[in-house]
Amino acid sequence: MLKRANRSTLHGDIMQQMIKAIQERQWAPGSKLPSELELAETFGVSRTSIREVLKALAHSGVLEAHPGKGTFLSPSAEEILSGTKLTAAMFSEYTYTELIEVRRLLEGQAVYWATERASPEDIARLEELLKGNEGETSFEIHDKFHTAIVEMSGNRLLIKLMASLRDEIVAQREFHNVVLPDTDRQQQWQIFEAIKSRSPKKAFDAMMKHINVFWEKLA
Repeated sequence: MLKRANRSTLHGDIMQQMIKAIQERQWAPGSKLPSELELAETFGVSRTSIREVLKALAHSGVLEAHPGKGTFLSPSAEEILSGTKLTAAMFSEYTYTELIEVRRLLEGQAVYWATERASPEDIARLEELLKGNEGETSFEIHDKFHTAIVEMSGNRLLIKLMASLRDEIVAQREFHNVVLPDTDRQQQWQIFEAIKSRSPKKAFDAMMKHINVFWEKLA
């Protein structure tokens, strides 16, 4: 049973109630949901608030918007919601934009320090990571590359901070269906070459360009 939303955690409360309603089969797979206006009146919020939640659920594949007909529950909604990381991302207090902003701050400094402090052995290891091993996915190489650069920064607190963000990064990536662009590997090689040439500013700029690709994708 849907009820008026808690104002202190508005979007999260609406999202949580709607997911619970879906999981409890208040709406059958493939069925049409109430209109934005009806949901707004039920929750006691504006249509804008409802629209934002519906948009997030549609982006994850839980809902399907049919122009001129309304919003429908995806046939695979329950399967999608069974993913714990996906659900965690939906309930996260942080937006994808906020996560990217923090990544820019931390990974930008990390690559700057890595360029200054990396040993020849560190650089050789980073190159081997980029080459990848047989059977490794692009995402596995991508994540190992970013983790290695943070470790090369030599700052233990920074390493700990990035480790604490790892689950959030993966969850948000899955929630937003982020796909690695064709240029991802090329950009990583550009970052590597800047580190290898001991050019901190160049490495920083390359990392910002690399991270911004995901930010701009959802803008």
